[in-house]
Amino acid sequence: MRRLTFAPRPGWEERLRDVGFTWYAATPEHPVPYWGEDVAYAFTPAEIEVIRTASQDLTRLVLDATGHAIETGRLAELGIPAFLHAAVRESWERDDPSVYMRLDIAYDGQTVTLLEVNAQTPTSLVEAAVCQWQWLDDRRARGELPAGAAQWNTIHEGLGEQWAHVVRARGVGHVHFSAAEVDEDIATVTYLRDLAEAAGASTTYLSVAQLGTSPDADTLLDTFSLPIRHLLWLWPFEFAWDSPDAAFLASTRTRFIEPLWKAVTGSKGLLALLHELNPGHPNLLPATLAPGALGGDVVRKPLYSREGQNVQLPGQPVTAGDYAGLPVVEQAYTHLPTFDAPDGPRYPVLGVWIAGDEVCGLGIREGRGRVTDNRATFAPHVILKE
Repeated sequence: MRRLTFAPRPGWEERLRDVGFTWYAATPEHPVPYWGEDVAYAFTPAEIEVIRTASQDLTRLVLDATGHAIETGRLAELGIPAFLHAAVRESWERDDPSVYMRLDIAYDGQTVTLLEVNAQTPTSLVEAAVCQWQWLDDRRARGELPAGAAQWNTIHEGLGEQWAHVVRARGVGHVHFSAAEVDEDIATVTYLRDLAEAAGASTTYLSVAQLGTSPDADTLLDTFSLPIRHLLWLWPFEFAWDSPDAAFLASTRTRFIEPLWKAVTGSKGLLALLHELNPGHPNLLPATLAPGALGGDVVRKPLYSREGQNVQLPGQPVTAGDYAGLPVVEQAYTHLPTFDAPDGPRYPVLGVWIAGDEVCGLGIREGRGRVTDNRATFAPHVILKE
């Protein structure tokens, strides 16, 4: 694995806007450019095969651990409130379908190590599926990369096939799509909506704030008070179960995409169950829900958190965030690979995308610190022969 640098493409901002990517620049909330136009990570075909094979195995382990947690009644340990346990179990037993998921891994050129699972609301999807492919295509056309340069990137095709399965084999005909009024979330949902329509579903969009409930209705309601049967909801379940309308999660007949059982997969406490069920696995770090049980250097993470909030590395203060006070999982510390850049080191974390239960591609965020936070940049990747 190598870090390469390039001159920016002429008109690259317009090229990104052409595919619906508008949040590429620095903002007050994201103080460095989000899109890494001048950087890419290069892998050999053999390295990609190592990452692909290990990630497919990890996907199986993650889903097995999810089933174990549900079937053995361990949801409370994972931070899921008691009023939701029956509904989560029923979602699993119905085999409510999943469209996508992302594994975040560390890779040092030899070993794949699972860091976290982004199960319910994974973002950086448009960047990985569309924008980095456009970047590769442009670089090849300009002769800046050889014609044989490739990517591990069948994300678009994999998601299309999974939507086709959801529509044809699972009988999902109409899907409501919903997200917060944030550019990235809206673009992610719009992309997924386009894929669903291409697979034959009819769709409707409404913001999270427009979703309705009624004591007289057994589903969520749209803006016309019509029932919502299937909802792709880019809104964390942990936000919903802390809301005034939380009870609807346990009682509604609305079926969520991603499904309610993903509350289990998305808990960082699952890292401890993965270690418990697979001790000594070469792609898993030791982890525990019992603080102090591991000894040595550990990373402390809230069971639910985002963008590196409220994470504590060995010997470091806890990062800022909105998740202070939640129970934590402790995970053995591992070094991320480090690459030099003119304005300081970079620490890449690889995001492996899963459509259904099949791995299908790679995206990379390189942090400016050892915790991947809102200063991380998305970097494309390329596969080059040795």
